[in-house]
Amino acid sequence: MTASCDQLAAFVDGELSPAEAEAFQKHLADCEDCQAGLMDQVQASTAVQAAGEHARRKPHAPFQPVRARRRTRAVPYAVGAVAVVLLGILGVRALRAPPEDPLLLARAETRPLEGWLSYPDAGRYRPLATMRSGSADRAALDHRRLAELEDRGDFHGVATAYLLASEFERAEQFLDRVPTSPEVDSDRALAALGRGDAERALGLLEHALTAAPRSPRGHWNRGVVLRAMGLELAASVEFQRVADTAEPGWNEEAKRLAGGLRASAEARQKAWSALTEAGQALALQGTPMPAAMVVRNPGRVRLYLYHALRTAASREQVLALLPLAQSLDQVSRTRTASASVQRIAQADFARRAPLAGTYRTLLADPGALTDGEKAAYLERLRRSGEQDLLLGALLLMGTERQHLAEVERLVQASEDVLWYRGPLVKAQALEEMARGAGTAAEQRLLEAVEDSRRAGLDYRSIALQEELSTLYNRLDRRREAMQVARAALEAARRTDDWFHEDLLVFDLVTSARLSHAPALARAYLDEYLQRAPEDCARRAEYHHFRALLAVEALDAPAARHEMAQAQACPAAPTLFEIAVYGDLLRFGATGAERARAEDRIRLLRQDASLEPDQRLLLEHLAGRILIETDRPGGQRILRDVIAGAAKRRETDIEARKAWSHSYQALVRDAGKAGEFNEAIALLSAELERAAPSTCLLALAGQDERILFVAKGPQGETRGEYREGLTRSLHEAVPPVPAALQAVLEGCDTVRVLAEPLLQGRPGLLGPDRAWSYLAPKVQGTNAPAVGTSFKHVVVSDVEPPASLGLPRLLPWNRPPEPGEVHLRGASATPEAVLAELTDATQVEFHAHGLSRSGFSDASFLALSPGARGRYALTAADLQGRSLRGAPLVLLAACEANVGALRYHDVWSLPAAFIQAGARSVVAPSSQVPDAEVGTFFQELLERVDAGATAAQALRDTRRAWLQKTPTRWVEDLVVFE
Repeated sequence: MTASCDQLAAFVDGELSPAEAEAFQKHLADCEDCQAGLMDQVQASTAVQAAGEHARRKPHAPFQPVRARRRTRAVPYAVGAVAVVLLGILGVRALRAPPEDPLLLARAETRPLEGWLSYPDAGRYRPLATMRSGSADRAALDHRRLAELEDRGDFHGVATAYLLASEFERAEQFLDRVPTSPEVDSDRALAALGRGDAERALGLLEHALTAAPRSPRGHWNRGVVLRAMGLELAASVEFQRVADTAEPGWNEEAKRLAGGLRASAEARQKAWSALTEAGQALALQGTPMPAAMVVRNPGRVRLYLYHALRTAASREQVLALLPLAQSLDQVSRTRTASASVQRIAQADFARRAPLAGTYRTLLADPGALTDGEKAAYLERLRRSGEQDLLLGALLLMGTERQHLAEVERLVQASEDVLWYRGPLVKAQALEEMARGAGTAAEQRLLEAVEDSRRAGLDYRSIALQEELSTLYNRLDRRREAMQVARAALEAARRTDDWFHEDLLVFDLVTSARLSHAPALARAYLDEYLQRAPEDCARRAEYHHFRALLAVEALDAPAARHEMAQAQACPAAPTLFEIAVYGDLLRFGATGAERARAEDRIRLLRQDASLEPDQRLLLEHLAGRILIETDRPGGQRILRDVIAGAAKRRETDIEARKAWSHSYQALVRDAGKAGEFNEAIALLSAELERAAPSTCLLALAGQDERILFVAKGPQGETRGEYREGLTRSLHEAVPPVPAALQAVLEGCDTVRVLAEPLLQGRPGLLGPDRAWSYLAPKVQGTNAPAVGTSFKHVVVSDVEPPASLGLPRLLPWNRPPEPGEVHLRGASATPEAVLAELTDATQVEFHAHGLSRSGFSDASFLALSPGARGRYALTAADLQGRSLRGAPLVLLAACEANVGALRYHDVWSLPAAFIQAGARSVVAPSSQVPDAEVGTFFQELLERVDAGATAAQALRDTRRAWLQKTPTRWVEDLVVFE
């Protein structure tokens, strides 16, 4: 006999025959729907019985239908019989799901989180609950049950509940209390992603996958993170890995995701190719372009329209382009394209047609003309007066920089100044960078980007943003480079600009690598490779980048594996490849490795296209490699690089890097040989800062090598050179050796001369000693200008933008003192502060400090926004300024000492203040409590006013505080002078 779900009510009410009841009971054992509804039905029937009993006690009970009366009599028997079945079902469920499941996950039909959780039963596959409205039901939290789980120490269960409820911060707090494992790290990554920190999520997932490289969960969640970052092809690879593992449910969803992500990227690539083909056909054959392309990508259509106007050999061919020009003008709400058509239609085509034919030849094949033929063609164009053809030819040949003044004149005379301004500004910015005017180049590009946006010229805006990102990377302003590149990448995707997508992804690879964010760099690298996996040169580049990341992680075997992979592609040598060899060969090298490095250097030296600054970097790398086996030969090359870069380094950042890195190689070489005084002399020259003859600690190093040199109170010198560190210097500096600490005994104050990577590290000499860092590029001792009077500037009660989400700091309540200028509240803007700093002799900042943000590589102070909305006071704001009062500067702001991780230069707020003229700077390296830091700095300032130096005042104030309570932030304070 068969049974169905329709019999549930009759079964509970006892209305089935014995045979029917037996059949239904068998059905119930395997039917989850009936099991889920059984308790509800029992409760309903019991309620009906209770209502009937109550009614019979009343004097005038209402009439009951016959069926209801019959159910009332049957319920006592039915409930008793069903109870046995119900207990059996609940027992089975207890075996299937954790007994203390805080969210009843076993009953869930869908999952609210895209990620793959690791808590028992939470990882069972369920379809994603996605609503077309963008919202989805979140798991309800039973706080009483969560409290029980917390009492039992099941922090992972509590964290999972918070993850499912999208309370990611709370989830992180409980996951931090769970022992680490690949599964827990994977969950932590989902919490980090939920809080908007994709970079940290990637790092956690890399850690998880290193421990469990075949984990489907780890690869799934990495795919989720990559997808959230817009890295579709890299995410597709991760999801495909999951699809190939045949995990039930997950594999099918992974397969759909992988295919969908690939299809999305391929659609943009095809759209780009189709528009390129259509544009070339328009310009070379006059074939009309599809109308949809005008709306979808008006920028590139405009590019090809102007090419077509220059290749047109007759008035009729030009006028045939008028409908396309009018469509473009309608989209862009201008008349520039139509005006260009109308003007060129009036040309003398007997004279113009042959010139247009040459332009068509160049457009079809840029290498069709020799350099001499190109020069002759430009002269013919100049004599002809066909200015639009001349401008187009100069741009097509890529000779804007060689003819900058002429291009500028032609752009100003054109009908479409804003359109042509894009390539002009790029050339002007490159020229300014070559002269060392990075700030001017930046400002020019920023203005041009904004103008292009306002005019709706997305294609030009994206290209200019890519150039700005490249500029920021060259200037080692990596966070700003990433911020610009990410915004441009989103715009490029919207407009199917596959070409600029590619450039921007590579810019992001560079930014992440220079930021020492290896997991982020590898994510962008994966996307970069998948955009053209068949390109052999790209595969070699991919493996060279991964090799360098492995070197920086002190993983020489992994780096050598990547280099072997790169060699499978017979690509031409690059500077980056040589740079990898320059680092890798420090870890020991075979004869074959050295021979290959030397051969690649020889080949690259023959490359006539290398710019002078690139040749300096190449020779630096050659010297750095050679000095490991041929000390005199390597020293000679490095000193030649220093001499060659000396004049260029002020205006050329690559020359500056070659100069600085060559000095660093010589410093390490001298330290390794035990020539400690020579090492100090070289370090002093590198930092452009005189080294004290006594009470000095010198510090130099790279990755796994470090050099300490100490000079005592009588000038006695001792040094120690170490190799083979197991933690990179990016992460931690080893303690100063006890023998060198002993040399410094008897010094009232120790000055520290440190290379840029090591500048500003806290805790170097401990809290009981007065010590300070000597900031680089300072000649002599900063002192107040003649006639400067005492002026104490206090900045407090700032009101940074609400969008930053920063809490209000405690109000300033110290009474004013003579000579005090107080900037507080809305008046404490960067512009007002900088104006008051010029002649200040003491400065106190009580504000929020932010570091490692998308805004800046180094920390900055969040002040009140000015008229243009500017609120940040950065290291860049102090460049070129002169603080005539040589002030003592107290930066009472979180992490104000955090600088950019650079090898060639120091970039931090404290160093910028010193280089602008400050006498001393005291800055925290970690988070500081608002309730304490004001009092601490007041006590420090009182000691300075009593005659102590900043280093001495910090030592004494710190010692007094630490005697009362050990406090990390107090130990992390650092003095610069």
